[in-house]
Amino acid sequence: MSDTLGSLRSEILGWLRGDLATVDDVIVVNAAINDATEDIWMSMMRVQLARFFGTDSPVSFNLAANTERVQLVSISDPTVALVAVNQAGGALPGANLKLYYTYVTESGAETNLSPVQNFVRNANNLTSIPPPPQPTTGEPFGWNVYAGVVNPALQNQQPLPFSIGAYLEPQTGFLDYPDAQQVPPTSNQTADNISWITHLEIITTDTLRRAWNQYDLDSEIMRRYARTLSSASEYQTYVWDLINGRVLEFRPPTGSAFTPRYFYVAKPRRLRYDQAEIPYTNISGVHEFLVNKSVARLKLALDEYLAQQAWSGEAESVRMNIERSLTQENWAKNNRIQPHLF
Repeated sequence: MSDTLGSLRSEILGWLRGDLATVDDVIVVNAAINDATEDIWMSMMRVQLARFFGTDSPVSFNLAANTERVQLVSISDPTVALVAVNQAGGALPGANLKLYYTYVTESGAETNLSPVQNFVRNANNLTSIPPPPQPTTGEPFGWNVYAGVVNPALQNQQPLPFSIGAYLEPQTGFLDYPDAQQVPPTSNQTADNISWITHLEIITTDTLRRAWNQYDLDSEIMRRYARTLSSASEYQTYVWDLINGRVLEFRPPTGSAFTPRYFYVAKPRRLRYDQAEIPYTNISGVHEFLVNKSVARLKLALDEYLAQQAWSGEAESVRMNIERSLTQENWAKNNRIQPHLF
């Protein structure tokens, strides 16, 4: 059974022997687990572990003519509307509904809304919505339903898995925003697991791949390209920079519409939902490290300094073992021992 945020938190609370038990304490434990996950990710990146290159790379995106900057995503926006049907039940009147969905990650980041589905719910019926198709890029945790008569709002409290059956409208009907429901997203926020871009390219009409190079925004090369007129040719050279980890800045502005793609290094998202799986636990020692590191952080919050030092020491010992095993795994002459590749 895979580790999840909920199961790992329960184990850590067990080690703490009841020192933390309130709702606010749960939030603190979740934060400690997420901090520990990012900590071990940084440690393993030092040994250049290839599995951290996004398994969902590359990501393709549309670049319109005269574009200077574009928002990064790791999951593309949905392009297909929902399919809904009437299901007998309830005592609701007939209504003209607007239905949307978003793809959502384990951190709660969402894509933009899907195209609208204008649906007529018959009287004494409920709206039944099968899961939408999974996207061709990215690995969403689930999907969210947005529905309403006037102002569509989020209807589910937790992301809906793709593996379950149809989502059924409540007996009380859908609620419009602002009736205690979440507002739809205004931008795609799924770039929260992109660490950096390793390569950006387009495929030209002669099927060759043309790379666009990255330079610092304040570099002399970028300054020169800023004075270059863009053309409609796909063979014109463009340069780009990554701004604030979320925006690609192009120089000169692209002179024609392109569909480029990029490869990125993935980092772990901050887990928000209890059913979200803990990453990297197939690597021997990661589970133990996360427990020890999280307990150490929480002992420090409880002013138990000696206990904190002891748990931190255990965590660092496990970290060293993980780095040694990964170094051995990546050794060029190692053709026999592959301890974690399964």
